[in-house]
Order: sequence, then structure tokens, then C-alpha cells
Amino acid sequence: MSTRGFSSVLALLLALSYTKILGIDKRSILTFIMVSALILTVTLTSGLSLALRNKPKKDIKNEEFVGYLVLLSILSLCAGGINCLLLLFYSNIKSDIPAPIFVVCFVYTVLACANLGIQDALLAAGNVKTAVIFDLLTILIQIVSLLFFVNIAQTSLMVSVFISFIFSYSLISFASATILLVAYPIQSSLLNVGARSILMQSKKQVLFGIASGLVDRVDRFLIGLILPIAFLAKYALLSSIISFARFLPDSAAKISLLAHHSGEKTRGVSYSPRQMLYILAAGALLVTASQGFIYIAFGNAWVLPLYVAVLLVCQEILRGNYQMKATELVALGGAHAMSRISGLLILLSLSLITIFVFILGVWGAPLAMLAVYCLLTFLVDLEMKKIPSAN
Repeated sequence: MSTRGFSSVLALLLALSYTKILGIDKRSILTFIMVSALILTVTLTSGLSLALRNKPKKDIKNEEFVGYLVLLSILSLCAGGINCLLLLFYSNIKSDIPAPIFVVCFVYTVLACANLGIQDALLAAGNVKTAVIFDLLTILIQIVSLLFFVNIAQTSLMVSVFISFIFSYSLISFASATILLVAYPIQSSLLNVGARSILMQSKKQVLFGIASGLVDRVDRFLIGLILPIAFLAKYALLSSIISFARFLPDSAAKISLLAHHSGEKTRGVSYSPRQMLYILAAGALLVTASQGFIYIAFGNAWVLPLYVAVLLVCQEILRGNYQMKATELVALGGAHAMSRISGLLILLSLSLITIFVFILGVWGAPLAMLAVYCLLTFLVDLEMKKIPSAN
């Protein structure tokens, strides 16, 4: 968890660095491309990765690993093409985007999708330490690459940022795929069987997988489409700083999944009054620190109203609680119930964020998600009470 926390710190520092050098408009375009890439990655591949990760390692067949990699490659190319179409739509309604940006958008999306999927395969194969080290190396390569490309000044600043990401994803994806293919050699006669098997299993996981990643990014996507271009950059900056703390509940959820994956028992989620007090105090400190830092480091033009930061912190607290309880419900055998709740999460988040942002503006997005997480956490608790082993 400490390595994951260090990676999160480096990722935040990297995001702050290229935010500073790009400015509001270019940062908005960059954010839209990255968020769209992540949404497409989650939508297309999360069912596959969860189907792989939720199985005990001994139950995963060699051909399923290779079939997963083949399907991942195909879906990554699809994600790249779709993201270019989304960028074209964004260019027509918001701001003209040069042709080279479409090229790097395609390559970046393909590699970002492939890299995330391969890291999930490493976790499923039990290579947890390797996956964590590669996660850290990815950030370090991005930082060094960005410094190099910005200083040589041979490309635009936005292209330089994308190239640094592309370079890191290329190296790490190649290294990860090599490790997996050495451990699970390709058997061409079983390739079709493995791909079909993992694809059929993914149908049970797809809604939970999509919901877990989609709702974390869809607010930025919708803000980028609905509000003036400057709001996306400012919202992305503030939410990036505040969401830094989410590596704690995310790590706890992944540890819970890993324990289940290894056949171990998982502990339930509970909060004492003292723990709640610590969480609220940390949230208040995070609001104050994030607003003050943005004002000092970026200037008043980047600062959103205080109540937006407060709502974002509250959203992160409720999100972390929901994520851990949802993971526990799946681990206890409530995958079918969680699939229904996840479908509701997708529907409510898309509809309420759209409505609230249209009516209330930028602060409507976190307000909508507060309502969604409150309702769905209640539904998860109801489902947990129906499972004897959870009581």
C-alpha cells in the first residue's frame, strides 16, 4: 500500500506539472481525451478483467490468459477509434483541434487501454509485486519523458505530454505481456477456446466492472460537453487533488479482492465514532489545503467555489465506503445482486449528473453523486443482510 501511495503522489505531481505548463484551454482538451480513454477502457474491458481477477489462480487455464490478451488487443484498437470520433465531436462543439492531436489520441488510447488490462492480468496471475513495481515505473518514466520532450521543444506541449504517456505505456505493456506469455505460452489450437471462455465469464461481471470505473470519470466527461471549456480544466485540477486520498479505499478494496482470489476470508466494513471523526477532520483539512494550494500555485483564475471542494470531498468519502462494501458483497457471493445495483449506478449517475449540471452548473456533478452513493450504499447494506455469512 505504501508503494501505491507513493505512486499516487508522483501521479498527482505529474498532473500538476503538465496542468501548469498547458494552461486552462489545452488542459481541458487533454482532460477530455484522457477521461474518454478511461471511460472506453472501463466500458470495453472491465468485464473481462474482473472475470479473470475474481477467479482463484489455480482455476484459470493457460489458454484463458492468452485469450484475454488477444481480446484485450482487439478492444484496445476499438477504444482508440471510438475516442477519435468523440474528439471529433468535441472539436466541432467546443474548440478546433489540430490533426496531430487525433493521431496521438488514437495511439494513447490504445496503449492506455492495453496497459491497464495487462496490469489486471498480472494481478490475476499472482504477480502482485511486479504489478505494483510496474505501476511505479510507469509514473517515473512519464516524469522523465515529459521533462525530456518539453526541454527539447520539438513538439507542442500537449503532444509532448501525450508522447511521455505513450512511451511509458509501450515499455510497461511490452514487459508485462512478455512476463505473461513466458508463464502462459500461446497454444494456437486452444486460443479460440480460451478467448471464448473468458468472454462468456465476463458477462456476469460486466456491469459491476463498468460501474466501478465509469462513475469516477463520467462527471468530467459530461462537464466537458455541457459547460464552457474552462470549467473542465478547473474541475479536473480540483478533483485530481481531492481524489488523491482515494488510493486508501481503492487499495483496501483490491486487498479484499486479492484475499478472496487466494481463498482467504475477508473482513467486513465497519466504522467507529472515532474513525468517523478522523475521516471528517481529514476531509476538512483536504478542502482547505486543496483550495489554498490552487490559489497559490495556479492563481485565482483556476479556483472554483469552496462548496464545490466540500461536495467533492463528501463524494470521495461516500464513494470509498460504497466501493469497499460493494467489493465485500461480491466476495461473499452477491455478484448477481451487485450487478443489478451496478446497472442502477450507471443509469443514475449518467442521468442525474447531466440534469444537475445543466440546472446547477459545475457543482451539480458532485451533488448528484452524493445522492447516488447514499441510495446505493443503502441498497448494498440491504443485500448484505440477506447473506448469512455476512452477519
